[in-house]
Amino acid sequence: MLAVAVAFDVVFGLFVVAFVVLAVITVSWAVRRDRVGRAEWARRQQRVPDADDGRIASPRTNGHRPHGRHGTARERSD
Repeated sequence: MLAVAVAFDVVFGLFVVAFVVLAVITVSWAVRRDRVGRAEWARRQQRVPDADDGRIASPRTNGHRPHGRHGTARERSD
């Protein structure tokens, strides 16, 4: 009976160690990806000059002039 208890303790201990190692690897991967993603997001949020006429595009336009019913000064006929 003692051999069964020792075998269980060893197997369970290995399981716990493997679980902790996988959890640390997973969390470190997630934190690294989050840092990269946040850096890319922050870079995209910076104001970008418009290549056509030097105006600054709003961060909400993702660097492009919005196309809608209002248009820009060049697109309006009046």
